[in-house]
Amino acid sequence: MKHSRKPGQPGMTPTDLLQQEVEGDDMILYRSQRFFVRTANRPDQRRNPLRKRSGNTSIFGASFVSQIRWLSAEKLRITEAETRTLPGVEAINPVQAKAIPFPLILEALVVITGLLLAGATHAYNMFNYPLYGQDEGTLMSNASALLHGMLQPYPYIYEQPPLGWIQIAAWVQLSGGFFTFGNAINSGRVLMLLYAAASSLLVYLITNRLSGSRSAGLLAMIIFSLSPLSIIYQRQVLLDNISVFWLLLAAYLLVAGDSRLRATVFAAIALGIAVLCNELFLLFLPAMLYAVWLHSTTFQRKFALVVFAYITLSLASFFVLLALLKGELLPAGVLPWDNHAHPSLIGTLIAQVTRPIGDQFIAPNLSMSWAAWTRVDSPLLFASIGAVALNLIMGWWNRLLWVPAFLALSYWLYLLRGGIVYPSHIVPLLPLMALNIALAINAPLKWTTTHVGFDLARALLIFTIIGALTPYTMQLAAPIFSLQPTTAQSNTLLWIRNNVPHNAVVIIDSTLYTDLREPGGEGVADGATYPNAHIYWNVALDPAIHGGLLHDNWQAIDYIVVDASMLHDIKTLDSSMLLLDRALHHAILRAEFRSDNGDQPEVIQIYQVIH
Repeated sequence: MKHSRKPGQPGMTPTDLLQQEVEGDDMILYRSQRFFVRTANRPDQRRNPLRKRSGNTSIFGASFVSQIRWLSAEKLRITEAETRTLPGVEAINPVQAKAIPFPLILEALVVITGLLLAGATHAYNMFNYPLYGQDEGTLMSNASALLHGMLQPYPYIYEQPPLGWIQIAAWVQLSGGFFTFGNAINSGRVLMLLYAAASSLLVYLITNRLSGSRSAGLLAMIIFSLSPLSIIYQRQVLLDNISVFWLLLAAYLLVAGDSRLRATVFAAIALGIAVLCNELFLLFLPAMLYAVWLHSTTFQRKFALVVFAYITLSLASFFVLLALLKGELLPAGVLPWDNHAHPSLIGTLIAQVTRPIGDQFIAPNLSMSWAAWTRVDSPLLFASIGAVALNLIMGWWNRLLWVPAFLALSYWLYLLRGGIVYPSHIVPLLPLMALNIALAINAPLKWTTTHVGFDLARALLIFTIIGALTPYTMQLAAPIFSLQPTTAQSNTLLWIRNNVPHNAVVIIDSTLYTDLREPGGEGVADGATYPNAHIYWNVALDPAIHGGLLHDNWQAIDYIVVDASMLHDIKTLDSSMLLLDRALHHAILRAEFRSDNGDQPEVIQIYQVIH
């Protein structure tokens, strides 16, 4: 029996190649046991229509036949060779199967209840406690200046990137102005409430993803939201509160991105925004790069690391680009053609690094801030330190635990470096402490889980911890809900509005600035603003103010509004405060306002300078 060879097999003659196999409207160009190649069959189409035949050549010359035989042998070799598969691109850390069935709607209700509890806790008495801080006043005044076409009300000196108060200015526009909720700082505190709620949700989602436990996620959210430290500092208008949200968003995009490159890109953008709000958050980049490495497949790991680092650093470099475009990157005199005095990014960074700490500066170090933190919530601090150590150990078996541990460790190393550490510097650690504590509690319990019944006991144990933790933290936070130290500041604004001429030169701290300079402010109401109200630091350090506006003459000052911190600066700092000190020596006390601030009363005094 004669067997016909299939097209493309070795030993085929040119005649066999012309007799291609046809199936319906398709022509089979090549067939093997694994696959075949086909194309459209057009019987009326000329072969090689661009090639013009001559009468002296044959269609099947010797070279053509040898090429056909070589191709046939090569095809046979490839088909017989072992098939190579592509590298695995399956997602790392997929959603873990839950041992306990739990309807999504029930989970959503539990989480929403937790968020409502956290939101109510943060919102209650937030306009009265804590005392309005100078950082809050500075950010609100910067947002006010931004809406008037400037980065700051005074020359921008690159102490902080501007993206944080750009977001505050956007919120002011969306919410109806600076005074929708009372004074300007109150408006900023409402925005901080929204950031706190969003951060609480992200803490839950990150913990849930890393642990595979909804109960552990809820525990982390409760620890983070109800800690007295969180209630105090997350109410305040601080750049750290804005940056923490973007940092947590970046972390969530990585751990929940299932190794998708677009998740890595968006996470890098989020971290870049965090850095542009507070440049200090750049120190989280190494830990975040480890998270990228851990949540990327081997196939894309190097590329993902490069993409994440490049996007983050590119966004962070906009701060440098701003200084470069304004000609303020280097200090005056470094370049031969740049001799006029101006602020500079490099000069500010050098001044911040080399700033001394001593009795002449109200600049606490780590030990002073640690004492302030432990007075408020010492169990959280000690538990978080133990949790970080435990997660570093357990991370040898579960590398996912190293992500929050490395993030917390990065910031602790920064605090331990020495130098100035303000109490508000605890803010970036708050969500990281909650993450580490919840994971450290859940991981050993989950490791010993062998059946559904025990896992149910683990969840019940965690809920028991939540039930015991909630009233305990509420008891620690009791003074936060009853004290009203901001009444002294509000009463000061009312007195100025009713007793000080609008053309007077008034020296104040930053907490009063926006409410005296913006129409409708608490110190202005429906009357005229106070265009000559100036922040005392700028009066002391800005030559355009003390040399130009005031001509270095203390008699040009009409009123000075001081609290304990401002009075300490004027009395103890160097000659830069000499002008204000002389004005105080020629002033009489016109009004004094007090309020209870817990440890010591808040006292604000208003002096009128006698010319």
